[in-house]
Amino acid sequence: MSEEAGPDSVVLSEASDDAENEHGDMPFRLRDFSPLFSFSTLHELLSPLDRIQCEVQFQSKLAIHEWERKHWITMALGAVAFLLGALSTEVMSGGDPMKIGAEGIQSVSSAVFLQMMLSIVLWFWFAVQIWTMFPIMRTHAVSLLVFWNLFVVAQVLYHQENPSFPAGVNPSEMMMGTLIVLVVLFFIYFFWKAVTETRDLHIEEYHLHEDVRLMEMEMAEHSLGGWGLMLATWSGTTMLSAWAGAHFIADQVIGSMTTLIVHVTFGLASIPVFMMVIWYPQRMLGQEAIVKTRAAIAADAELSNQEPSQSRINTASVCPECDAEVNISRNSKGEIELPCPSKGCTTIVAVGSACRTCKAIAPTRYDCPSCGINAPVLDFLSDVEAW
Repeated sequence: MSEEAGPDSVVLSEASDDAENEHGDMPFRLRDFSPLFSFSTLHELLSPLDRIQCEVQFQSKLAIHEWERKHWITMALGAVAFLLGALSTEVMSGGDPMKIGAEGIQSVSSAVFLQMMLSIVLWFWFAVQIWTMFPIMRTHAVSLLVFWNLFVVAQVLYHQENPSFPAGVNPSEMMMGTLIVLVVLFFIYFFWKAVTETRDLHIEEYHLHEDVRLMEMEMAEHSLGGWGLMLATWSGTTMLSAWAGAHFIADQVIGSMTTLIVHVTFGLASIPVFMMVIWYPQRMLGQEAIVKTRAAIAADAELSNQEPSQSRINTASVCPECDAEVNISRNSKGEIELPCPSKGCTTIVAVGSACRTCKAIAPTRYDCPSCGINAPVLDFLSDVEAW
């Protein structure tokens, strides 16, 4: 005889169905994937590797399933632009190290100059395509391309005094190059932080539920572990490609075809990884999101003619049924706040959080004091963007 489902399982099932409907355009979900090799069978501490395997599979398969022709053309543009810049007779021969600047450009052949200009045009076209296809990631995409070039500049500085770098390294010769690398890594970290905190706000706003299990499920579905690995991979491939390119050019005696092959291989690999890093957050968050850290959101709130001490965003919230004004708003972090549901408690609490006075959990639904309608708290808010 079968057992009847308990009320908790019914609620979780219904909420799960709601989540499925909200993501109805997804061809598959992250939980549908399993690791290629289960590292957790070796030791439980290796279980994060299983999770990352699933995420990388999910993101890669989703990209293959959803990328349109324009995505693949853009990737090809980047690859051709890179190859035109990396492979030329001038690069292979080493050129004339005594001719630099305008004199150096004038000394190259017409074919090499045309190849260089074509590479620049294709890189510009690639950047324009990225700017057009990923509206919420425009600034970050351009920043990453700039960071790539800064990695190259850092390697040029490393090899300027020591063509065999990192062999025979002298710390005094690494100061400027190391400073550039550290600054770039600092900004890459803040890019990662902006995406993860925007993801957190996205879940709080669109996937909020009283059932903690469902919230945990949604957080797992929106995990960015695999994406973080891709960002780290892109950083590593661009740095290695930049090192190999500078190493090959620095001294033709020291340089070899092996370093050129490394430069080309990792440079080409950086392009699809770059597009994945830019595409996936937009696919997860939607094209209306603004990717910023919580600190940046708070700073924007203060700069928009608000007092620095003001913590709540003053937007009129009304009942969707009777249009009566209700005490629901967003704070400077984009969190939804409402009065504590406990009788006699007037503390303002963020939805899903525990009241600091009576420890009651703020619900995701609200009863209008005027007409008594019970509706999700989002229905009471105005249409002002949270972030």
